Formats: sequence, structure tokens, C-alpha cells
Amino acid sequence: MVNQRERPRIGEKLRSLRKYRRLTLQALSKRAGYSVSALSKMENERLGLSYDKLARLAVALEVDMSTLFADAEPIEGPQAVGRRSIARKGSGKSISTGNYDYLYVSTELSSKQMVPIVVKIHATSIEEFGPLVRHGGEEWIYVTKGQIEVHSEFYKPERLQVGDSIYLDSRMGHAFISMSKGGAEVVSVCSAPEAELIGTDEEGPKPRRPRRVSRANSR
Repeated sequence: MVNQRERPRIGEKLRSLRKYRRLTLQALSKRAGYSVSALSKMENERLGLSYDKLARLAVALEVDMSTLFADAEPIEGPQAVGRRSIARKGSGKSISTGNYDYLYVSTELSSKQMVPIVVKIHATSIEEFGPLVRHGGEEWIYVTKGQIEVHSEFYKPERLQVGDSIYLDSRMGHAFISMSKGGAEVVSVCSAPEAELIGTDEEGPKPRRPRRVSRANSR
């Protein structure tokens, strides 16, 4: 377990990056698709920051997700060749939401192609979980403790035991539910967020309406 005092002040970091980019809450709202009210709650740490929210905000702020956990401002330019990062047991940056406890590892490396996370799953039913989440990229989930049930937009629920894994398109709505007393745990490896903003929940952007074609243009 990561000590509570080691948890990053993500809200303060979001505010700092927004100001670094010289963005108002209104401007960031247009970029990220979240309401000004929701963004204010995120900056004041009154709204849980799940992976999908962090991915969307990283894209909107034009930074690598690891920058959200760093102490310094983002560094522009090419990355070093031959990098590596060793993460000891329990080390990393921890964020808790109602459904998941996230432990982001190797956060000191910027511009990663993958985002490795250890996730503890708390929700025990899809009703408790709420709306399915979606975000850009793909992800691989490997069960390390307990049993989980995977809910997804286009497939029936599937149960996974320790040692089982699933690879999925993260743009598809999905949710992971614990079927074990005391919660379940998985290792998640997500492809780094790309410039693709997809609605995730009621605070996210609404689907665009199809553009109406005028009769003049259809002739």
C-alpha cells in the first residue's frame, strides 16, 4: 500500500498545467468536453479522477499522462534512448475513485507508449459501478487477485480468474466488477492516450448529432 501522504495533489497539478498552457476553465472545457463545474471540482479534488478522465485531460492539456504526476512543468523535446524504470513493490502514484484504486507505476518516464497500472476493483455490481467508461487506445488486463466480471458494450459479461487476461479496444464501453469478497486486483497496461476525445459519462461531451444535408447539397 502507498502511504496516504505520498499521494499526488492531482487537482493542484491540473490547475498548474492549465495555467502553464494559459487556458481558462472555459477554454479547457471546450478542449476536454467536461463542464466548467466538473473541471473546477477536479482541480479542487472533489471529483474522482479515473483513468479515462486523466487520459482526456492529458490530451486536452497536450501533455503526457505521466506529467500529471510530476513535480516539474512538462519538458518539450525528444526523449532519451535506452530508458528504463524499475518499480519496487508498492511504489508509484496512487489515486482512488469510488470504483477503483489506481497505482500508476514508472511515472517518472514521460512520453511512454504504454501506461502500466495496478488496479484494485471495489464495485461489486454494474449498478454500483454506473455508466460504462471508454477512452482512446487499447488495454490489456491481467487478473492477479480474486475474480472479476468484465462488462463491455458489444459482448456479454465474462468472468476472469487469477491468471486470466483480456485485451480490448478501450473505445468500447467497459467496466470491471469484483466478484470476490474484499475486492479483486488486476494489472492494466493501456496504450498511451492519443488525441482522440470520446464521451465517457454524463460529465463528458455528448454525442454529436449527424449533420443534416440540405436538399440543395443532396442533388
